[in-house]
Amino acid sequence: MVISPRVTRRVRILVAVIVGLVMSAPLLYMLAGSLMSNSQLSIQPPQYIPNSLHFGNYPAAFHGQTQVIQVRSFVNSVVFTVGAVGLQWALCISGGLVIAKMRFRTRGLITVLFAVSLFIPLITTLIPTFVVTYKLGIINTYEGLILPIAAQTGFGSLLFRQYIKQLPEELFDAARIDGANWWLMLRRLVIPLAKPATAAYLAISVLTAWNMYLWPLVAAEGGSLQVLTQTLANAGTSSLGQVTPQNVIYASVVIVTLPMIIVFLAVQPAFIRGLAGSGVD
Repeated sequence: MVISPRVTRRVRILVAVIVGLVMSAPLLYMLAGSLMSNSQLSIQPPQYIPNSLHFGNYPAAFHGQTQVIQVRSFVNSVVFTVGAVGLQWALCISGGLVIAKMRFRTRGLITVLFAVSLFIPLITTLIPTFVVTYKLGIINTYEGLILPIAAQTGFGSLLFRQYIKQLPEELFDAARIDGANWWLMLRRLVIPLAKPATAAYLAISVLTAWNMYLWPLVAAEGGSLQVLTQTLANAGTSSLGQVTPQNVIYASVVIVTLPMIIVFLAVQPAFIRGLAGSGVD
């Protein structure tokens, strides 16, 4: 029995839709819960569709005794994410160019060291990183939050190295003939052509930095530098006899998740183009 291509295509679309719904089920339930009343959210068995929409849960996350999201924490998360990812990207794309196109004796060893660093758990380097940061006197500062994370360049350097290695050598030879040095080739050649790799890097690194909890908890003891993950972690605990309602917590999580969805949608076209080809037009 021969299955027509049309039937095969429809089956693939159906499977993709089912898998997509399964993968997005937690996000959809979180969105539905953010629009429910607290009593409806506590019903057993749980309900998945709100009886009525309670949009007041979202303002409640910012004000009054149910406040979960603080403007200061939101600003701290933005500064931490942009600073750490921005500095890390500059180091990674530069390092990727070095180990992909430059010729020197220890290039292979450096590549191996980058790869080995990916297998070292973060928890094992937490105390040494804290000690160095403390000795530098930048604990409870933006520098102390950002610099140790920006220095973790193993994954990004290998990602850009693999992409830059695919770029034709003739492009670099032509640039050398025109008198371009490595810095000029990085700015005028590598960065424009590596947009798909940059999109893939941003999709992963921004999400990682935005959701990071352990290092900000260690490096920012003061409340003025708390990021959103720390404030969300404290949302379920009681304070002066007050417990944050569950529906307000759901609304807070939706608000915190929204910037990551926007970032992913923004980089999605370049990300898909990077998966489809080398990005060289």
